Amino acid sequence: MESGFSILRNRISHTLKRGWKRLRQIKADREILVFSIFLIVAVVFWFSQSIKDNTTLTLDFALELKNVPKSIIFTSDVPKSVSVSVTGKGFSILQYVSKHKDKVIEIDYSELPKAGGVVTIDNYVWKKAFQKELPKGLTYTSISPSPVEIYYSMGDHKQVPVVFKGKIRTESQHQLCGINIEPQYVDVYAPYSQYDTITAVMTEPVVYSDVEDTISFRVALQHMKGVKMVPDSVDVRACVDLYTSKVLKVPIYCENIPDNKILRTFPLMADVSFKVSATLFSNITPDDFIVVVDFNSIKPDDRKCRLLVRDVPEGVSNVKVSPEMVDYVIEQE
Repeated sequence: MESGFSILRNRISHTLKRGWKRLRQIKADREILVFSIFLIVAVVFWFSQSIKDNTTLTLDFALELKNVPKSIIFTSDVPKSVSVSVTGKGFSILQYVSKHKDKVIEIDYSELPKAGGVVTIDNYVWKKAFQKELPKGLTYTSISPSPVEIYYSMGDHKQVPVVFKGKIRTESQHQLCGINIEPQYVDVYAPYSQYDTITAVMTEPVVYSDVEDTISFRVALQHMKGVKMVPDSVDVRACVDLYTSKVLKVPIYCENIPDNKILRTFPLMADVSFKVSATLFSNITPDDFIVVVDFNSIKPDDRKCRLLVRDVPEGVSNVKVSPEMVDYVIEQE
């Protein structure tokens, strides 16, 4: 059994250890506090010195064009803002920024140089504008973007067709039946220098592979510099259907035969094979095809004449006639 002396000794030892830990912690906290004070003082000193010296800072200004005629339609994007490098005393820049939280630079449209449907905001225009905007002691050194070219139209526009430039690749046994574009025409605004050269607009190139069924998607129109299109995107519907083969017996006719002659073929009918979508399969009949023999193409020593398919309905492909050559006789009336 532990004696009272041992218990007392252990308690005293434990108390001393705990006190030593607290003392070390206080010492560490004091060192951190001293370091923090010196750091704050150093930062304040650096800041006070920097605002006295010349410095360069990049500021963002919202761009506003004023005095723009209502008849003008911009056909290219107008920058919403510009980045300006400003040089001056740090204190002056800080004072300006604190007073102008919403920084706006106004450009008078009526004073801008214009040529060929293009209005230009060049360095001279920027310099003049910022001399009015910035207070004494601050100057601008550079600006981005510069120069700014803005294309415009006097409001004239025309409708031009939309051409689909994508690729629709179907699965085997399937085929593309057609491409529907909505709207088929768009309004085009452009400077006079480009206006007459625009006869159509293209969609952005898109590719769809392994398509098994009709698909619909929206696609943007290809950008043309200085041209505004309304709308600037169209809805495309690519009609895809399962394709199968079909064979029909079609009567053989003769064309370009003189009135006093009769041409008879053997056989009287030919097999016409083709591929057609499952949707149109039952709608295609022999009356939709015309198979003929051209009398003018027959030479006196020909023993057979060639069959020609003159008329083919929409929606079919890979049309073949069998036999390609047939026997014939020419009778005199």
